[in-house]
Amino acid sequence: MPLLEVENLKTTFRTEDGPVTAVNGLSFKLDAGETLGIVGESGSGKSVTALSIMRLLGRTATVTADRIAFNGENLPDKSEAEMRRIRGYKIAMIFQDPMTSLNPVLTIGEQISEAVRLHLGLGNREARDRAIEMLNKVRIPLAEKRLGDYPHQFSGGMRQRVMIAMALSCNPQLLIADEPTTALDVTIQAQVLELMDDLQRETGAAIILITHDLGVVAEFCRNVMVMYGGNMVEYGTAEQIFSEPRMPYTQGLLASLPRLDESEHRRLEPIPGQPPNLLRLPPGCAFARRCTYRMPICDNPVPLYDFGAGHVARCYLYDERARDQRPAEAQNFPTAPAGSHT
Repeated sequence: MPLLEVENLKTTFRTEDGPVTAVNGLSFKLDAGETLGIVGESGSGKSVTALSIMRLLGRTATVTADRIAFNGENLPDKSEAEMRRIRGYKIAMIFQDPMTSLNPVLTIGEQISEAVRLHLGLGNREARDRAIEMLNKVRIPLAEKRLGDYPHQFSGGMRQRVMIAMALSCNPQLLIADEPTTALDVTIQAQVLELMDDLQRETGAAIILITHDLGVVAEFCRNVMVMYGGNMVEYGTAEQIFSEPRMPYTQGLLASLPRLDESEHRRLEPIPGQPPNLLRLPPGCAFARRCTYRMPICDNPVPLYDFGAGHVARCYLYDERARDQRPAEAQNFPTAPAGSHT
């Protein structure tokens, strides 16, 4: 049984201009101990997906799903009190900006100890010892002394380490990391990712890493989900995504990155156009207006096409029915039967 199973997740926000569809029918699964990278442009629905699963969105959001199962239990059926017992305990999240996520008027020690006392039932002394242990694990020097420091007394990289210590203090089964290396320099990024990798090996937690940095994904993730317009457009192992990208959007992301392994200088190729208007998502492929391979059939809802070994993509280029519509440069593309990601 998968650790996490999401089926047909849809999240909309009420605005003065109308409903904004931030996540549009997303489905995926996550196994215990797996590291899944979720990538895509800003506004593709990555962070909203995580917040929808955690039930941390405001009153303007409406979240529906056929199923959001964690360890076989459907989270939408849980009361708010039950979700509070799950959040921070079985499912923990590292938020994008630690300075706004940490309480500025509480010491680091108080913030870590509070979660441990609440979820593990430890006394004050044991909770303090656990906080020291976690700060040592995330390699913060003089951990016992720094328990009494406030968030503003830590650097950006150190605050991110504190967030990781808090998230892992109760040994969660699932850790969701939302842009954990944003605004950190390259050296600190590498240290934070190495730390998460070490702690995952030690605890066996599954990790969802939300990022726009494909280099981080290639280094850290076993499987990758590419999102666009609020839905998954490609899914596969990191090797499949980087060596054989099927969806033109995924190909565009990779073409826009500088490569150190190329002998000749190559001009970067940005993806033309703008992301779709989430107020008025098209009925067909959300990427069609920016795609160089656009065909008339792309105006219809797009199924997933299975390329084997768990690699799927949402694109009509691989449909036998579209063979006569393909542009000349896509005539040799293989065809694949429509299927679903399982």
